[in-house]
Amino acid sequence: MTARFRFHSDTALAHGLRELFTHYNASFALMHEDDQHDAIALDLGVDGLQVYVRSPVDWAVSKIARFTDNDKKDIEALVHLGLTMADEIETRAIETRPTHALAAYVGGQAMVRTNLRDAVARARAAQPKKSS
Repeated sequence: MTARFRFHSDTALAHGLRELFTHYNASFALMHEDDQHDAIALDLGVDGLQVYVRSPVDWAVSKIARFTDNDKKDIEALVHLGLTMADEIETRAIETRPTHALAAYVGGQAMVRTNLRDAVARARAAQPKKSS
């Protein structure tokens, strides 16, 4: 069953939600099993509307399977802003417990492992340099 949503407002929030429901599908993304549990609740002050945002590390991990130029830039920006770090991304994607993201990925893992290696390398390069 496909959910249908109607937004009767021309606000930025309504536009963003319209785009999200129309274009985003996490079915083929690399997702950690706990990503929804670890999501951050946003209080928009609207009764009956609960909005959650993925944690920065889960947002970065979700971009690894597709790994387009936009995804690469998004990961670098998340790290550059100090919202996540390369080691966190790598751990969240392949940590040893059975709930790591790669264990639940549907599809060929060879390409995703290559993307993960490249994503972690880009994240390390984007991390703020430590002061001496």
